[in-house]
Amino acid sequence: MKKIVLTLMLFSFALGFSQDDEGTYSKILDKQIEALQLSGDKKDAFVEISEKYFEKIKATRESEVSRMSKFKELKAIQDSKNKEMEALLTESEFETYKELQKENREMMKDRYKQQKKS
Repeated sequence: MKKIVLTLMLFSFALGFSQDDEGTYSKILDKQIEALQLSGDKKDAFVEISEKYFEKIKATRESEVSRMSKFKELKAIQDSKNKEMEALLTESEFETYKELQKENREMMKDRYKQQKKS
């Protein structure tokens, strides 16, 4: 059950992007960098990893595959990204990063619900 809920949340996150993908992505990225207080090489590496996975999420979202395939792909993308972030960040930074992810999922989930109502 947890896997299904997580997958739905990831899918909601990916679907939450609309015409303003880049603007939303930039705001989220800036918030994460500020909250984690990243600078220098660590900030550059964080941005590079984030951009790489943003493009993968975007491509998956736009693909013509079934919803279930998208769910699986989005989960795999998120798992890969988290592994790279865990290697880059300290333990406390990574915990903060995970909390920020939860907040972002909720924000995107709410945004998706609002779009669905419209």
